[in-house]
Amino acid sequence: MPLSIVVMTYLLGLGQPVSATPPDSLRRDQPQQAISGYLGTTGPGILYNRVLSQSNRLILRVGGQYAAYRQTVRLKASSDSYIQINPDITIGMALASLKWHPFQKSSFFVTGGVGYTWHPDMRFILSAENKLDLDGLVMTPEDVGTVNIGFRWHPVVGYLGWGFGRSLPNKRFGAGIEMGVFYLGKPSVSLDYEGFLETTTIDEQVPIVERNLSNYRYLPTINLTLSYTLTNARKRTQSVN
Repeated sequence: MPLSIVVMTYLLGLGQPVSATPPDSLRRDQPQQAISGYLGTTGPGILYNRVLSQSNRLILRVGGQYAAYRQTVRLKASSDSYIQINPDITIGMALASLKWHPFQKSSFFVTGGVGYTWHPDMRFILSAENKLDLDGLVMTPEDVGTVNIGFRWHPVVGYLGWGFGRSLPNKRFGAGIEMGVFYLGKPSVSLDYEGFLETTTIDEQVPIVERNLSNYRYLPTINLTLSYTLTNARKRTQSVN
């Protein structure tokens, strides 16, 4: 073959335009991701979702939630006597879970994971607002004193759930519902007080209370979710989750 033809063929090969769009195989390698916000019985939260399987049926979820209640409650003890209860109830949790869609074309899913809570207890402080009249026994707030009672669970919790909703919606947004239960472990009870209770044997009742509460190890929850997909339009149409 003449040298000129070889050179010309080489130059024409180099002159071919280079596509600025990556091939489909590269686009498919990009992670499919979404963000989900939810609101339910255990407070608001947010989750990051990432597809782990080529079938788009296994999803890793990482996120957290937070809710707190500290509003003073007044209980009427008699016609003109009130007891104040100051609660400290906080649900603060970081959660990692796997979500699996057992049916290819259905939004039904099951999920399981583990969480860590940095506030695994509830506390209540009781005190008298004014003179306390208990069937003729009248005590001043100073006589009543304060009672601080707490209930504590294990900081590491398990979670199982199920529901309906796509982690990566076919469109930009999607909604769903999730029901589940947290396993909290066996609770322990703490009791601190001053005032008239110091003259009683109430400390002896703490083990009995703990035994009666030993079955309260589960926290059910139900959440409404709203998801926003972070992937492009072509990948959304390919995803079934």
